[in-house]
Amino acid sequence: MRKLVIAEKPSVARDIASALGKFAQKDGYLENDRLVISWALGHLLELADAHEYDPAFVKWTLEPLPIIPEEFKLHPIRSGAKQLKILKQLLNSADVAEVINACDAGREGELIFRRIYEWCGCRKPVKRLWLSEATPSAIREAFKKLRDGRELDNLAAAARARAEADWIVGINATRAFSVKHKTLLSVGRVQTPTLALVVQREREIRDFKPETYWEVRATFQKSGGATYRGRWFRGGESRIKEKSRAEELVRAALAAGSGRVAQVEKRTKTEAPPLLFNLNDLQKEANRKYGMTAQKVLDAAQALYEKHKLITYPRTDSRHLTEALARDTLQKRLAALEKCPEYGELIRRIRPGMLPGKRYIDDAGVTDHHAIIPTDVTPDPSALNPAERQVYDLVVRRFLAMFYPPAVYDETAVVTEVGDETFISRGRVEIEPGWKAVYGPEEKEEKDGKDEDGESQPLPPLAEGETVGVEEAGAVERQTKPPKRYTEATLLAAMENAGRLLDDREMAETLKAAGGIGTPATRAAIIETLIKRGYIERRKKTLVPTPRGEALIDLVPEKLKSVELTAQWEDGLRRIEEGLDDARLWLVGLKNFTVEVVAMAKEQEANGAVHQKEVMGRCPLCGRDVLEYTKSYGCSGYRDGCNFAIWKETAGKKITAKQARELLQKGRTGVIKGFKSKAGKSFDAILTLGEDGKVNFEFADHAGQALGKCPLCGKDVIEGKKGYGCAGWKEGCKFVIWKEIAGKKIAANLAKELLQKGRTGVIKGFKSRAGKDFEAALVLGEGGKIEFEFKNRQEG
Repeated sequence: MRKLVIAEKPSVARDIASALGKFAQKDGYLENDRLVISWALGHLLELADAHEYDPAFVKWTLEPLPIIPEEFKLHPIRSGAKQLKILKQLLNSADVAEVINACDAGREGELIFRRIYEWCGCRKPVKRLWLSEATPSAIREAFKKLRDGRELDNLAAAARARAEADWIVGINATRAFSVKHKTLLSVGRVQTPTLALVVQREREIRDFKPETYWEVRATFQKSGGATYRGRWFRGGESRIKEKSRAEELVRAALAAGSGRVAQVEKRTKTEAPPLLFNLNDLQKEANRKYGMTAQKVLDAAQALYEKHKLITYPRTDSRHLTEALARDTLQKRLAALEKCPEYGELIRRIRPGMLPGKRYIDDAGVTDHHAIIPTDVTPDPSALNPAERQVYDLVVRRFLAMFYPPAVYDETAVVTEVGDETFISRGRVEIEPGWKAVYGPEEKEEKDGKDEDGESQPLPPLAEGETVGVEEAGAVERQTKPPKRYTEATLLAAMENAGRLLDDREMAETLKAAGGIGTPATRAAIIETLIKRGYIERRKKTLVPTPRGEALIDLVPEKLKSVELTAQWEDGLRRIEEGLDDARLWLVGLKNFTVEVVAMAKEQEANGAVHQKEVMGRCPLCGRDVLEYTKSYGCSGYRDGCNFAIWKETAGKKITAKQARELLQKGRTGVIKGFKSKAGKSFDAILTLGEDGKVNFEFADHAGQALGKCPLCGKDVIEGKKGYGCAGWKEGCKFVIWKEIAGKKIAANLAKELLQKGRTGVIKGFKSRAGKDFEAALVLGEGGKIEFEFKNRQEG
């Protein structure tokens, strides 16, 4: 008798087989005399559509709403039908005695397996493989510690409840509001409260009325000539509402001519290394530092985990490690990283055998999975694309930082009296870099050296009672600032910490316990869904609601967009997962709520604001919205004289909305086939946006042609989707010039120059790990590595 292992996808099944021995390849599975290993393709079954319960539901009308099935049905997803049939045969095979669930170790993976197992009518005993990393040694170790499948029944119940709740709210609210307002409006249990956060912030900015105030600054001089700056304050307040009062203080300070150092307070402070990454914090940091979208970070992290085996399971909400993992594996991970030149010296500074402190090791702080850390596989940087390298570097440096001591700095506050008035000065000096040495000088420069007013300065030695001169004084006019628009990093933080937005303390604690709005694994998809459906848009690094998004928030009932209700739902799911609540009772409450929402929608007046034209992007000339019109995708500011347009028919070829969006967002499209010249000849080309807003052709004759020769094997280098790579990749050559290096797009002509000359000219617009702009030439180094050559080195 054999055991059947079901993985979530083919690549994971192959990894398991590779770790456990030799297997024969069959159609849809692998086998040997002990095990059969097969796979899903993600979800193979999904909840049936409304019309599968009643054909009358094909037509969207208000009358039958709400649609709430007594028992939910599943139907196979067409693309996975063949694999589902194979799994059914294997599950019911006479020589399979036990089933091992090897789908992703989390709520969604549990649901994927349970749906397959139950739909196939299987009743055989189940064991659960719980993987936090995909290396061969970790897989073998996990097979020694299989869990009884029944231990995960509560997790499965929470997964089912979440899926059914999303169906009930999504189907009914979307149909109700769409039918009532005669346009498709997507409403969801989690996406709508998230949209409400973005809309609320935009309205706070729009309604903000700046107030003018003044600050008085003075420069003081010691007898030896050293100077320092001070800011007037009284009772902790430094803002002055009347200009005349500020000018009066300036005159008084200048008239006094000197002051006295009344107080010098010096404190030595320490700053501990940050906690390890969970997915949410990794997405925030990559967005802050590199401008990556949350989805791009998740994709890179998933590839690092699944494909490259370089990091542990990324979809975690924990920032801690277990004691056993720390004791048994950390030294192996450090040893693997030490072989990498970029990290070797940092690791050699760590005391041999050292373990991090209790701040990082907490069994109670680990639920399904521990924090994201590197595995014991030594990285090959050339095998990673730019996003993967950046995300991996963030994970490694955060991991190494926990082995380093706290940063130590001296913080000094000086109060200088000038007559009856007082001025505050602050200084901060690093004593020991500690963990900040892991990040280098740029990171320290970015994060250190400023107090809350941005006024930290190197202070000269000062003694209480010392007399100083008033060298200069002045009044600075300032204005209060509105709240900042959300970036993906700050929106992720708001979703995670949504409880802070609530006045009800008990409800805030509930939402904190539930982990905020959504889960680490779903937040990126929520943001992408809102963008895809035209409710929010990216504007540089910020997220802005569209008129359509604002109109939707005005339509939906307060409860459906409220953080409070989301708190109750998320807490209910958490309690189901922990076995504290019954999923059926939780769903009863949600169904009652859905009845209320549908009733509210039916009573509303139709709102024309939701018929706002779809925003295609930003006008490159004036920054206004580009909208779709009858003959063009044109600037909405045409009444004010802006003539920007992308014509829907260009050189005899229809330009799709998708191509127009791509052109506006990226400045160029992919190759478009089927243009016609004035002579009637067909040609292929790329559309590009010029600085003058004109749409130009870039001819694609070179597509697939060689840009140069590979410096490693001599074969042609040709343009691919993400890079300019060696045509000998199938034979194992890994040479590639990525199309994006350090945040800068590398055009084909630059790649060609690099291959032919071994170097480019100086290129502007690269971004460092700290997010700072720099310029450099690209050069071909040893082993085909692409390296930076900085301008001053060239000139020297």
